[in-house]
Amino acid sequence: MKDRLNDLSRRHRRLNRLIDNCRAANRQEEMKTLKRIRLRLKDEIAALQRRVAIPG
Repeated sequence: MKDRLNDLSRRHRRLNRLIDNCRAANRQEEMKTLKRIRLRLKDEIAALQRRVAIPG
Protein backbone atom coordinates (compact mmCIF):
# COMPACT_ATOMS: atom_id res chain seq x y z
CA MET A 1 0.00 0.00 0.00
CA LYS A 2 2.89 2.36 0.75
CA ASP A 3 4.34 1.71 -2.71
CA ARG A 4 1.01 2.67 -4.25
CA LEU A 5 0.91 5.82 -2.13
CA ASN A 6 4.43 6.77 -3.20
CA ASP A 7 3.55 6.17 -6.86
CA LEU A 8 0.45 8.36 -6.61
CA SER A 9 2.44 11.11 -4.90
CA ARG A 10 5.05 11.05 -7.69
CA ARG A 11 2.30 11.24 -10.32
CA HIS A 12 0.70 14.15 -8.45
CA ARG A 13 4.00 16.08 -8.39
CA ARG A 14 4.50 15.38 -12.10
CA LEU A 15 1.02 16.71 -12.84
CA ASN A 16 1.84 19.86 -10.87
CA ARG A 17 4.82 20.46 -13.16
CA LEU A 18 2.75 19.78 -16.28
CA ILE A 19 0.05 22.16 -15.08
CA ASP A 20 2.66 24.85 -14.46
CA ASN A 21 3.95 24.34 -18.00
CA CYS A 22 0.45 24.61 -19.44
CA ARG A 23 -0.17 27.78 -17.46
CA ALA A 24 3.06 29.29 -18.79
CA ALA A 25 2.11 28.34 -22.36
CA ASN A 26 -1.50 29.52 -21.90
CA ARG A 27 -2.94 26.07 -22.75
CA GLN A 28 -6.13 26.40 -20.73
CA GLU A 29 -8.06 23.33 -21.92
CA GLU A 30 -5.15 20.98 -21.33
CA MET A 31 -4.58 22.58 -17.93
CA LYS A 32 -8.22 21.98 -16.93
CA THR A 33 -7.97 18.33 -17.92
CA LEU A 34 -4.75 17.86 -15.98
CA LYS A 35 -6.26 19.55 -12.93
CA ARG A 36 -9.19 17.12 -12.96
CA ILE A 37 -6.78 14.18 -13.11
CA ARG A 38 -4.70 15.71 -10.31
CA LEU A 39 -7.80 16.09 -8.15
CA ARG A 40 -8.72 12.41 -8.62
CA LEU A 41 -5.17 11.46 -7.63
CA LYS A 42 -5.34 13.71 -4.58
CA ASP A 43 -8.60 12.03 -3.52
CA GLU A 44 -7.06 8.58 -3.96
CA ILE A 45 -3.97 9.64 -1.98
CA ALA A 46 -6.16 10.94 0.85
CA ALA A 47 -8.17 7.71 0.94
CA LEU A 48 -5.01 5.58 1.09
CA GLN A 49 -3.54 7.79 3.82
CA ARG A 50 -6.69 7.30 5.89
CA ARG A 51 -6.43 3.53 5.43
CA VAL A 52 -2.78 3.53 6.47
CA ALA A 53 -3.57 5.65 9.54
CA ILE A 54 -6.34 3.33 10.76
CA PRO A 55 -4.85 0.72 13.11
CA GLY A 56 -5.79 -2.89 12.68
